[in-house]
Amino acid sequence: MNTQRYKVYIAKLKRAGTKPSCVFKVGITSSTDAMDRINYRGSNEPYPITNYFTDNKIMKAIWCEDMQEAYQLEQYLKECITGNGCEFHNWYENDRISGITEMRIWNYEEFKQCCQLMDDWQNGC
Repeated sequence: MNTQRYKVYIAKLKRAGTKPSCVFKVGITSSTDAMDRINYRGSNEPYPITNYFTDNKIMKAIWCEDMQEAYQLEQYLKECITGNGCEFHNWYENDRISGITEMRIWNYEEFKQCCQLMDDWQNGC
């Protein structure tokens, strides 16, 4: 039985001339390269990320055994940062950028916390 694995990643997204100028995104992809998700410009994406953020980098990524585990990890990261009942994204745009609900204004301490939570998750802590 061949089950598909999923990657949970944190991307740092930057742009010039518009606030916020730097955000981070927690996301899930089945692609080997998480940048493929950030760079995706398919016809089903009317507001692709790269239309808004042009200096993008995957900062951390780990594999999960299946979509359920990846989704649980993504939710865990978002809840640990914001607490229960709070939205992870903390700014608004005129357009609904693809994946905006998983984006947050850059905060180095929150980013470090997400990285540590991912390490702990991967190590079974």
